[in-house]
Amino acid sequence: MIIRLAAQYEAPSVVALYECVVNAMRDTPFDARWDMAFHPTADGLRAAIAAGNLFVATDGEPYTSPRIYGAFVLDDEQDAGYTQASWSVAASDDEVAVIHLLAVSPTVRGLHIGAALVNAAARIARVRGKRAIRLDVVANNDPAVNLYRSCGFVDLGIFTLDYGGGLVMPAHLMELDLVSTETVCGARTLLTPSSPASCELCPRRCHARRASGESGVCGATASLKLARAALHLWEEPPISGDTGSGTIFFSGCPLKCVYCQNHEISTGNFGIEVDADRLSEIMLELQYQGALNINLVTATHYAHLLPAAVEAARARGLFVPIVYNTGGYERERAVRELEGIVDVWLTDFKYADAALARDLSHVADYPDRAARALARMVAQVDRRGGIMYDGDGTMQQGIIVRHLVLPGHADDSCRVLDLIWDIAGDIPISVMNQYTPNDAMRAAGGELARAVTDEEYEQVLDHADELGFTTMFWQEGGAVSESFTPAFDTTGVLAAADGPILPRQ
Repeated sequence: MIIRLAAQYEAPSVVALYECVVNAMRDTPFDARWDMAFHPTADGLRAAIAAGNLFVATDGEPYTSPRIYGAFVLDDEQDAGYTQASWSVAASDDEVAVIHLLAVSPTVRGLHIGAALVNAAARIARVRGKRAIRLDVVANNDPAVNLYRSCGFVDLGIFTLDYGGGLVMPAHLMELDLVSTETVCGARTLLTPSSPASCELCPRRCHARRASGESGVCGATASLKLARAALHLWEEPPISGDTGSGTIFFSGCPLKCVYCQNHEISTGNFGIEVDADRLSEIMLELQYQGALNINLVTATHYAHLLPAAVEAARARGLFVPIVYNTGGYERERAVRELEGIVDVWLTDFKYADAALARDLSHVADYPDRAARALARMVAQVDRRGGIMYDGDGTMQQGIIVRHLVLPGHADDSCRVLDLIWDIAGDIPISVMNQYTPNDAMRAAGGELARAVTDEEYEQVLDHADELGFTTMFWQEGGAVSESFTPAFDTTGVLAAADGPILPRQ
């Protein structure tokens, strides 16, 4: 399912959806008293589409004859009666979004589409820089009231609202705080400040006493270390767009890939120690520079700091999406507890063969762990409304699964694609041929001392086509380039008054 802006040509289908919903509600205990001759009207729905405020839940993109399962309008039009409530979020009128006319086709009730629409509205409102969402629900519509409560809305009470045309009704006024949103999975038990006392953040669960100065397998202690924070233009198009992704490179890594192209920071642990407040500041600085998103690169071993850092940045005006750029070796619990923090999962799926994972990354359980984490990510995206793009094609919510083809291992790459398809179906994938031998691989010789051949890469791309992936990012010949590996020189890590520090040679 995709939740996106409705296209103008879809107006008849949108009107038909609302007619169906109005007829299904009529004379029921939860009748909202909608009337297509008064509210909502066909002209009003067309106007909302033209204004870019009407969103639909569909099974496809525009011009592919998609079915429409649900819809809502999101604008900033607060009813005059809203002044009766003592709203809990301090926000000016232009910092408040309002949900109107949220509707789900009776033919698909019970599939949690309503919750997906609400979560999508919250995502869109954040992107628009809003601090709160407000809405009204007629007092007798218990299913709608319960839906909004389950999605985190606070019920301010029942007030009398004048809907016009002589229709005066009691209604709940409800509000969602977009700044301090909690994860929908409940209380966090893994991603807490106490996690470094005996670290279990990644699947290795090494129990390193990081809080006491001991290093984990990842190389991290209690101190947060960053190696670079800057705009990056070489991610997939929905991530980098034309202006760049705001990448923040974390030092250290739970994986120990022998061929790592970022070895200065992944195994060398190069970086500068900063605190979580500085991390929040960096996010805001990148947004100010024009970043389309905040791209957290290999943050697994610092994930316990992310909820507070992201929420602090949002409280200060961060509105771009959070991208979690991971090697795929994640605990399911960590993925679950990052819900509400992460908007876009940019995850690797490196190996299908456990022996290959053991030999090249020292983690034989990688295929199983990556598969479980991927399933959790996909379910999370689906529950929150599916993949979403803005009008420029930048991903606002969703998932892209990456795979780096390794020389001599095209067959395993094909098996990786099989796993992705079996777990997630037709989701966006990125098949990369940018493998660049590092000094260690060149010295060792063998298959990993060379680049991927055109024949190997075509084998994997052909297999992706055969499986049925419809959104696939791929790289043209000559992709092996230093441009894909930025200089880890601490750019952007320190405050602007401080200069960058170069790694030791």
